[in-house]
Formats: sequence, C-alpha cells, structure tokens
Amino acid sequence: MLGVVGVPGALADSNKKTSSSSSATATSGLTYVVAKNDSLTGIASKAKVKFADLLAVNGFKATSVILPGQVIKLPDAAVAVAASTNNAPAVVTQVGVSGSTYTVVKNDSLSGIASKAKVSLSSFLAVNGFKKTSVIFPGQIVKLPEGAKVTAASSSTPATPSRVQVVLDFARAQIGKPYAFGKAGPTSYDCSGLTLKAFAQVKVSLPHQSLAQSKLGSAVDWRVTGVQAGDLVFTFSTKNQSQISHVGIAISATQWIEAPYTGGVVRISALPSASKIQAVRRFL
Repeated sequence: MLGVVGVPGALADSNKKTSSSSSATATSGLTYVVAKNDSLTGIASKAKVKFADLLAVNGFKATSVILPGQVIKLPDAAVAVAASTNNAPAVVTQVGVSGSTYTVVKNDSLSGIASKAKVSLSSFLAVNGFKKTSVIFPGQIVKLPEGAKVTAASSSTPATPSRVQVVLDFARAQIGKPYAFGKAGPTSYDCSGLTLKAFAQVKVSLPHQSLAQSKLGSAVDWRVTGVQAGDLVFTFSTKNQSQISHVGIAISATQWIEAPYTGGVVRISALPSASKIQAVRRFL
C-alpha cells in the first residue's frame, strides 16, 4: 500500500510449498498493519500467537516479504496489543462499524481525504497504519475510521466503482481460498484462473494460461512508468527460467494479489523486484 518506504525484497520462491503446518483459522476478523522494522516472528510475538499459525492464515512462508502499511490476518487466538509509538497501529479490528473505504483519485492527499470524510487526520492515519509522509496512489483503497461521513459522491469520488475497482474487489474476496492447478473458482484457483475470473467481472475475456495472458492487453514499461492497480504482472517460474508461468493482479505500485503455489492460498503479497518481473500488461 505504501510507495517509498523501501524497495521490496525478492519474494520467497513462489513454486515451493509453505513450510508451516497448521490448522489455524482467521474468522474473528482481527488484522495487523505492518509497521517499519516489523518481522513475521515479531508480529507473532506481539499478538501472542504461534509463528506457524500466523504463516498459515496468510499463506506465508518463513521467508515471505512484508511491507510497512500491509494489512495481514491474525489467527483467532490473537491478543490485541496497544498501538506503537511510530503511528502504526498494532492489532485492529475490521474498519469501524461499517467497514467504509475510499478509493484514492488523482491529486488526493492524506489530509484532503480526512477532510472529505470529516475525520481527524490522526485517526485516518492510524486506521491505515500510515504516517504523514506516506505515499498514496490513484486507485488505491484506503480505510476510513469509524464515524467517517463521506455521503455524497463528488467528481473525485465516483458513485459507482470503476472497472479496475470491480476487478480488485473480486480478487480480494477470494483471499484465503486454496491454490489448485487448473481451477478458476469458485472455491479454488490457480494463478491464471484467478486473473481470468477477476477480469470476467468486467467482461474482459482472458485465456486460462499465464503465458497466453502475457501477450494480450497493452504492454507497460514498468521500469519507467511503474505498475498501477489493475495491471497484470508476469514472472518466470523458478523451475523454468525462460518461460512466463506465473501471474498476479497489482493492487498498488508495491503489492499484488496472487494464487501462489500448491499448498498456498490466494493472498496479498509484495510485488516481485523489477529484475524478476518479465512483463506487465494493462487491460483497463
């Protein structure tokens, strides 16, 4: 969710099975906003849960990369802890009573969004795990604290979701569902099955293969213009370094939603480093 908090490290091998073995669940809705210098083991310790359980409910491995501002799920046994002193809240429940969100548009600022929603800047920053210097991007979805009053749609807040937002909302709704090769829902997905189904929500037809998808849409020079929410991002498999075999949907310049590997689940994770990305295609 954040822009210049640091360059994302290489993701853990997306073709290996997670080493954690746990039957932990995350049905209570507790989440944690990653703060600067956080680690997975440190978060597990703060929330008083087993490290393996934290990995399991997020589909992570011990080597998975997390980023400041990222929201991760906590197992049902988690204990809420007090907010830290660096303006990043620790454990939070689902946003407010209504779960209100706001889609960032061009020229938005953190203080401007707080003003529109009639909430204090500090409460808006806290519920998202932001600082005053945090970077936001058009198309990014941010949380609104309880009591927010964004009532009327204006020219900067569309009354109906954009096509990109429809795709992202569908993909987010699949988080936690297991990876299964050759599946495109509704209960399990492989990587191209997830992207196929998400774009089908806006009547964009994609083939059920990452390599074939990488030849469609408009090519994006991600090294120059960067990745935007809704872009499809393609990588090589670690087993075959000469052919595209994995795809995910970018939700910001630093994160994507992917169905990663056998034994994993649909999840939000850090985008691969620029050197690992092989293609970016834009359809909307």
